[in-house]
Amino acid sequence: MSRGGSRYGAGRPGWHAKTDDIPQIDVRKLQRDGRLSGYHSITSRWTNGATAGLQTTAHAVTLTYRYHFREGWRDIHQEVRLARTPCHLGGSRPWFICPRCSRRAATIYLHGWPACRKCSRLVYQSQSDDAIDRSWSRTYRIMKRLGQANEGCYAVPRRLNGMRKKTFDLLWDRWCREEQLRDEAIAQFATRLSIMLGDERSR
Repeated sequence: MSRGGSRYGAGRPGWHAKTDDIPQIDVRKLQRDGRLSGYHSITSRWTNGATAGLQTTAHAVTLTYRYHFREGWRDIHQEVRLARTPCHLGGSRPWFICPRCSRRAATIYLHGWPACRKCSRLVYQSQSDDAIDRSWSRTYRIMKRLGQANEGCYAVPRRLNGMRKKTFDLLWDRWCREEQLRDEAIAQFATRLSIMLGDERSR
């Protein structure tokens, strides 16, 4: 429910772009794929149709892509420097150095000019979920653990073959608690909505 751009019960305003919707480059994946040793030229593609060219070395990643700003399309060509920190068991961990704030970041987002999440003004999906959405997410994880995720969150939990009764009882209690939390959240929302509509009628 919207009022003035934000939703009741939400952790963050609903208008912020979400990290899941924005093309991103993860330096840890580049490391796992062996792209940070020597020179490599690759192309990244995302499900929304966006593409970006990457030229990688041990010291930097150069990104080339097109982005649609308010004034129109613009070609972006930006080098993002890398830094490394030592690991406890040897070796080192790579980081991007955000081109805007110079802080270390594991992920760079292509939301306009490449930058870290904070500089790109992005939020995680969980930050803009309201209390009911978060409860449904927890319920889905319970059903997934019971092997019933494909039946949806409305299904009644069933004990898996071989699952300990104590484990199932714990999951059942959590499932029932989420049902109760959603009922309470819906009741609170209905109360706030009634107050809001009453205030608008009295104006």
